Formats: sequence, structure tokens, C-alpha cells
Amino acid sequence: MSKLDYKTKLYIGFLIFIFNIVLQTVCELNSIIYSLLTALAVFFLVLGLREKRFENEIKKDERTDKVAAYAGHLTFFITFLTTAILWQLNYFLNITFNINVLLGGLFFGQLAVYFIARSYYNKKI
Repeated sequence: MSKLDYKTKLYIGFLIFIFNIVLQTVCELNSIIYSLLTALAVFFLVLGLREKRFENEIKKDERTDKVAAYAGHLTFFITFLTTAILWQLNYFLNITFNINVLLGGLFFGQLAVYFIARSYYNKKI
């Protein structure tokens, strides 16, 4: 299998997005198909952008491992602390949360904290 360059991956991602939009307007299918197509398009876009971004850098070394480890540890502790605080709010103040919104918020918050911590530690270390 030949290795695709970053431009080809970006084009494939955009084509899948356009195909997904056209497919949604033309016919009515199960929503899981649209979700899978969107995930596939995002996958190709992220691959292309990541390859373009790290084109001139070393792929992996001790420094990047150290930065990823620090960011992962910080993400775990912040997520754990947030979960503990939300549990305490639910227990003592009897505040109820919608589980879908709570899990989605925690998941995307976790991703945001990881990327912010990784960029911060990239500058520090």
C-alpha cells in the first residue's frame, strides 16, 4: 500500500464530508451511517493536518513522550477532581445532572485539557 501524503488525506476528508452532506439531503438513512461517515472524514482530516503540522519535526523521542505523559497525568487528575466535585454537588445539594450532557462535557473537557496541557508543556519542557 502506498503512503498517502497530507494533501491527499485532506482531500479525502473533505470529499467524505461533502458526500455525507449530499447523502443527507438526497435520502433518509439511519443516523449511524451519517455518524460513521462524519467520523471517517474527521479521521482523515486529523491525519492530514497532523502530518502537515509535524512534517519537519521528529516523530517521537524522549521529550515528546515526557510531554505526553505530563499532559496525560494532568488530564487524569483534573477529570478525577471534576468528577469528585460533581458527585459531591449531587450528594450534598441534591443537584441532578443529565447523564448524556455530563459524560459528553467530561469527555470533551478531558480532550481540551489534554491538548492545552500538551501545548503548555511543549513550551515549558
